[in-house]
Amino acid sequence: MTAKRQLTLHFDAEVAAAIEVEAKKRGLNLSRAANDALRSALIDEAGQALADTVKARLDRLDKRDHARARELALIKEIVLLFVRYWFEYSGTLPDEDPDASANADIKFQGFLEMLAG
Repeated sequence: MTAKRQLTLHFDAEVAAAIEVEAKKRGLNLSRAANDALRSALIDEAGQALADTVKARLDRLDKRDHARARELALIKEIVLLFVRYWFEYSGTLPDEDPDASANADIKFQGFLEMLAG
């Protein structure tokens, strides 16, 4: 059980009337109705606002992450296309190399295997 602290508060007439209506509607005393209303306004809504802010920021980060992944995939594809065309249009390999007669696809596959290994 939480410790109770007594405070003397002075409310505007319409706020006091709203607290009385809420207390009657919920079957509570005025102190409890005022405490619940203040808790909802000051603590619960602040916690929800913080949760909403965190959720919005996480959603933004998730979108950025997807955009970065897409950009990286495009860059990877560009580099691989460059390497493929480089092998296709570059000169032949030196004669002492056993792969001297290899075509561009075989060179490219060898390049991919070298990257994987």
